[in-house]
Amino acid sequence: MSIWGAMALVGTMATILGVFITVYGIMNNRTLKMEAAGIREILLRMEQGQNETRLQISQQIEQSRREMAETMKYLADLVHQEGEKTREAVRAKA
Repeated sequence: MSIWGAMALVGTMATILGVFITVYGIMNNRTLKMEAAGIREILLRMEQGQNETRLQISQQIEQSRREMAETMKYLADLVHQEGEKTREAVRAKA
């Protein structure tokens, strides 16, 4: 085999290898794009779930605040009533 034949063989092999790498790159790019879309969808669902959870937590906190305010008002009324009873008892003894 002459040098020119060897160069032609090496050139042909390099071309085949280049085509193979190019085809593989194109296939890999498509696969990566599909995977990226899937990951984006998963992240979107996670974000929506977190937003829903935050909304539920904020609603529960607000409800707890209202209940706490009602409880404090009820306790204040009880203290006031007991204070009035004590004043009446003191006045009755006097």
